[in-house]
Order: sequence, then structure tokens, then C-alpha cells
Amino acid sequence: MPRLQMMVGLAVGQLRRLRRQTVLVLIISIALLAALLIPGGLYMSYRDKISQAIAGSVLPGELIVTSSTPLPDNAIADAAGAAPGACVLAQASGQVVLSAGAVSSQSVTGYFVRADGACAQPTPALAFGPADVVAEAAAAGRGGAEVLGVNGIRVPVEDNLPAIAEATSVRLGAATLAREVLGDGYTLVSLSGVDAKAAADRLAESGATVRSRADYLDELTSQQISNVSFVGVIAIIFAAVLVCGLAAALVFSLVLLAMSLRPQFDILRRIGVPTREIQAVKAIQALAMLIGAAVVGTALALLADALVPTDQILLGTFTVDGVAIDAWTWLGAVLAVAVLLGGAWFLGDVISGPRRTENAGAAPRFALVRRAVLPVLAVGSIALGIWSTTAERFGFTGIVVGYCLVLLGLFVLAAPALRVFAPFSEIGGTRGVLLPWFGLGSVGRVRTQAAVAVSCIGFTATLVAIISVFATSTDTSINRQIDANVGAQMVVEPKTGFVISAADVGVLRGVPGASGVVAVAPQNDVDVSGHAGNGVAIDGPVGGGALRLSMVAGTATVDREHAMISTAEAAKLGVAVGDSIQVQGSPVQVAGIYDIAPTLGDFVVAADPATAAGFQYLLVRTEDPAALGAVTTAAAGLPNLVARSIADYGVKQKAESKIIIEALTQLSTVVGIGLLLALGVVLGVLTGGRTKEWSTLRQIGFSRGLVLRSVGIEGAVVAAVGVVAGLGVGSAFGYAVCKYLSWVGITDVVLDPVTSVVAGVGLIAVGLIVYLLACSSTLRQVR
Repeated sequence: MPRLQMMVGLAVGQLRRLRRQTVLVLIISIALLAALLIPGGLYMSYRDKISQAIAGSVLPGELIVTSSTPLPDNAIADAAGAAPGACVLAQASGQVVLSAGAVSSQSVTGYFVRADGACAQPTPALAFGPADVVAEAAAAGRGGAEVLGVNGIRVPVEDNLPAIAEATSVRLGAATLAREVLGDGYTLVSLSGVDAKAAADRLAESGATVRSRADYLDELTSQQISNVSFVGVIAIIFAAVLVCGLAAALVFSLVLLAMSLRPQFDILRRIGVPTREIQAVKAIQALAMLIGAAVVGTALALLADALVPTDQILLGTFTVDGVAIDAWTWLGAVLAVAVLLGGAWFLGDVISGPRRTENAGAAPRFALVRRAVLPVLAVGSIALGIWSTTAERFGFTGIVVGYCLVLLGLFVLAAPALRVFAPFSEIGGTRGVLLPWFGLGSVGRVRTQAAVAVSCIGFTATLVAIISVFATSTDTSINRQIDANVGAQMVVEPKTGFVISAADVGVLRGVPGASGVVAVAPQNDVDVSGHAGNGVAIDGPVGGGALRLSMVAGTATVDREHAMISTAEAAKLGVAVGDSIQVQGSPVQVAGIYDIAPTLGDFVVAADPATAAGFQYLLVRTEDPAALGAVTTAAAGLPNLVARSIADYGVKQKAESKIIIEALTQLSTVVGIGLLLALGVVLGVLTGGRTKEWSTLRQIGFSRGLVLRSVGIEGAVVAAVGVVAGLGVGSAFGYAVCKYLSWVGITDVVLDPVTSVVAGVGLIAVGLIVYLLACSSTLRQVR
């Protein structure tokens, strides 16, 4: 026990002796744990929210049976007959439209439930929500609303509920009606009772899949989460960037702290302290920092949970009720921090250990090789990153990997490149001018510290630049897309769960005066003569005015034998008007080449009449202004469609883009703050070793203010180099991201110099402040 007390006292005493560096390491450890717990807790809350919503819509039962093909009635009846003790609930479901008028029509879920086996009589007590509407086969004119199913069948709703507009689902009251509205077959069978397993085995013989209810709900939840929006994908990437940045800062600062403590351990070894006890002291120090980080980090996560209100919508995408941290999430986060902390702690001790003696003759021989290895690897990393970014086959993954490789290469090159500032001190001495030359020269003298700062500030600047390019490009592209549709006075879109059918197109074309109805079906990642292209298939007159085309060559002709391509696609394929190309394996002749148009993409082909359904929007142009009202009325008679004027369509598009841009701005702000915090911690640990340097300057006549101004010039140069490099790299990758996203309508890549300058000045100021704050504690120790 006395030995343990001695080791604990020694461990704490050493950390207290370097308390400034220890506190900084604790700060970054706490930040890393919070960066793991809070996003993880938000994810768990989001998952719980989805799981609860799905559980409320799935039939009660112990086993869930699904099938990729419809299950016929006799299969369910046979399974129930073979297992008398089983309760079999079968459900047919699908998306329908509940129409209570042109304004309040909405897309909701329609379903029918039947019972067999032990629960056939009486009818099972199923929990239907208060907003459900029961649809019975009613005489024409009796219902206050109608149900329109996927087959286009209209059914009046008999119950004229006052809250019909707020209904969230339609419960069909008869099997025949359900089959007419929803189509044939059952989508889900729920089994319970003593013979549930026997009934499930019977259904499995028909090719159905059997799962436990818990497994089925878990699978549905995972599928729902995997279908995240673009913002969700970017949020995941940004969270990973933040965690990796904090983890790198923790490892770096811990290694430096361990290296600072190494001389004290060497003294203990020389006075006879056993190696085992020294290792125990190191373990106690690492454990103490881990416990401190775990306690404070967990408290921050609990505070975040208390501050997040119920049904909070994050980033316009995720609806959560708080930060739900379960035992596994907490344990995983703490374990990750423990591995990083322990590994880096002992790595620093190994790095600072005595070096092996080298052969004096061999050292010069390999010195040049060793000096060239890192720069060569860095250049190779940058080259590989650029290739990964520009290679189309890798897609978005290639851009992300390329971004990481380029940043890694620049980090390795930063310290050697900063040697360029070393001669500035001599220039100042020759001219007899101390400042700013001495401050510039100090960048070269402390290039390890400066390289870390340049890389971290540059990393933050790249994120700002990428978001800036994306925001300006999105706004410009949306404006251009709206302008490109200016020939149309109206845009018609389907409701959630529906597409525009050929019958819908025919109804709108039948409106007197609607002469320019063009149906558009986007075609993404289509093989065009061996290249992936994004274009559209259309049904309607190309020259009717709804689409604005600027032809460069040929004619605006689209039919089964002819297609049009953009100037960029023509250059990529090396084809001209009259040449033949392959689109989805079918040969077509290039009838015309148009200037790049955001609504069309790389190519325009004719929609296949055999599958003339699945259009995602319609562009409507009328010669008679009075016909617009008739088109609106006709669209209102098709409750699965929503008609908007071109002005309203523009407002909708801008609102959606604003949500994306605001979400990305929030993410970049959070990540930027985290990275700057990491920078401050690393610099704080690094500057702990500069006390002797600055004290020497004071002894040779430097005033305290002169030392501070020299450090300020040093910090300004470091911040400026990092920001300029970061904005350059970020702008290039912002361009790459926007070019990749051309298939979603981003066709104009805009690099706004004003935004870049403002962001650059702001980042330089922030970087300088962080640099000075990180040095301030050490500067105060200088006498």
C-alpha cells in the first residue's frame, strides 16, 4: 500500500509540474469524448424516433413474414389451417391519395388487415390511430372525400370526418376494395400464438422470409436511416472530420507531453526505481487523464441532452428528442479515447528514448535518402489525391479520399517548405531592422510548430472554401435552372410515393390551350457510349417553348432514332451531329448539340412509350393566359399531382437550397471551432518548450513588448500561409464536388472572390488570435 501511494503521488506530482500541458491535453480529451458521445447520442435518438414510428405502424405479433412477391389468399389460409393455435394477421398496404378537395388533398398510407386462425373470430382489437379514415365502398356522391389508389381507382370515403385534412392513413374496409385500390397480394403477415412457428414454416415454403418482430423492426430502421438525404451524408462526413481532427490533436499533444516527462523517468531509472513501477506510474497518469475526460465529457453529453428539446429538427433533416446515450455508446466512446490516450502516451515515451548508435560511415551515405523520403512520399500522396479526385470511376468516394491524401501530403511538406522563412532574420540583421524580419525568420526556426498551425488553419480554411463554393454555385445554378424553365408558366410535380403517369400527362394535354406540355424523367448514371452520363428522357414537343434550348449545331429533334447531347458531352465522346452513340445500350443518332442546360444535363432522349410512366415533373406552357386556370383545375382533379406557377416553383427550390446551405454552414462552423480548439491545445503544448528561447531574447535586450510583437508577426505569417493554402485547396475541391453534383442540378461552379477575401481575412484574424492565446501562458513565464 505505501508503494502504491508513492506511485500515485509521483504520477500526480509529475502531471502537476507540467500542469499547463496536462490541462490542455485534458481539454482535447474531453472535446474528443464529447464529439463521440453527442453525435452518437443524437444518432441513437434519431434511430429510436424512427423505430418507434415504425413499430406503431407494424401489426402486433411475434413473427413477421414478408415476401418479394405477393402472397395469395390461399397461402395465408393454408398456413392458418395447418396451425390451429396461430393468430395470423395479414396486411395489404400502399401509398394512396386522400382528397378532401383540391387544396387539402394529401398522400397517405392506405392499408387493409385481415385475420385468420385463432384470432379470426372475433375481429382482433387492432390499434388504429384517431386520424385514420375508414374507406368503405360507398355510393357515388355520399362521401366527403375520395381515395385514389396506385391503380388509379377512385373510391368515395363514406365517413365524412371533420378532420379529414389531418388524416394520416386510410383503413380500407373490404378486401375487394383493397385489391382494387392497392393491388393484389399482401405485403406483410404477422404471426402470434402457440403455433406461430408452424404457420411461419408453412409460409416460408412459399418463398416468404420469416423474422422475429425485433429483427424486422431493426432492419426497417436501418433501411430508413440508410436513405438519408444529401445533408445527412455530409453531416456524417463532417462528424468524421471533426473526430479525426481532434483525435490527431490528442495523439500529437500526448506524445509531446510524454516526451517532456521522459527525462524525469530517466532520473528515476538511474536512482534504481524498477521499470515495473515506472510503467505503473505512466499507467496511473494515463488512467487519471482518462477518468477526468470521461467524467467531464459525459457531463457535457448529459447537458446537451437536457438542452435538446423534444422533436428538435437538426440541420433541417434529423428529428430527435435529445441525446440518447446507452451503455454501449458510452463504453465505445470511452474505449476509443482510452486506446488513443494510452497508445499515444507510451508512443511518446518510446520516441523520446535513447537512439541506437549508428555506424559513422553509413550515416552520411543514407542521410540524403532519409531526407528525401518524406518529401517524395508527400508529393506522391498529393499526386495520388489529385488522380483520385479527377478519376470519374471513383465518384464521390474518390473526391473524399483525394481530399484526405492532398491534405496529408501538404502537412508533410509544410515543415520543409517553411524553411524559406529562415533567412529573413539575417536580412533584418544586415539591414539593421529588427522587425518584422526577426518575426518572419522565427517561422523558419520553429517550423515544426508552425507546420502544425499552418496545417490546422489550412484544414479549417478548406472546409470554409468548399462550403462557400458549394453555396454560391447552388444559388447560381438554381437561378439558372429557373431561368431555363422560364418558357413554362407552370411546373407539375407528383406527391410523395407517386410518379406522373402517361394518363396524367394525357389529361393535362387535353386542356384547351395547353400546347407545350413536356414530361421529364431524369436519367442518372446512364451508360452513354462507355461513359456515365446524366440526362433526361422526355415526352412532348422539344420546340414547344416549355424548354429553353440554345442549339450549337444540328436541330432540336428527339425521337426513337435521334437524340441531342450537350457541348460538354460531345467533347467528351468526340462526336458531332450525325454520329451514332449508345444510350443505355440502344443506338441513336446525334440530331443536335445544345449549349449546357441545367434542366437537361448531358443528353436528351425520347421516353420509351412502352414504359411511359415515372415522369418526375411536367413543364406546361400555354399560349392563352386564360388556359392556366384550366390547367390548374385539371391538375387539382389529379390528387397525386401538385401544380405550381414558375414563380412558386422558384421559391420552393430556393427554400430547399437555403436549408442545405444553412445546414452545411452550421456543420462547417462546429467543425471549424473544434479544429481551432485542437490547434490551440497542440500549440499550447508545443510552446511550452519555447520558454528558454524567449528568455534568451529578454536577456540580450529584447523588451517584453518586442518579444510579443515578434510572436505576433510569426502568428500572422503562419495564419496567412495556412489560410491562403487552405482556400486554394478548398476552392479546388469545392469545384470538384460541384462538378460531381451536376446530376442534381449544380451546373454553374462559381468562385466568388469577395466571399473568399472576406473569409480569408476573418480566418487569418481568428488564426492569429488562437496562435497568440496558445503562446500567452508561456510568454507570461518569460522574465
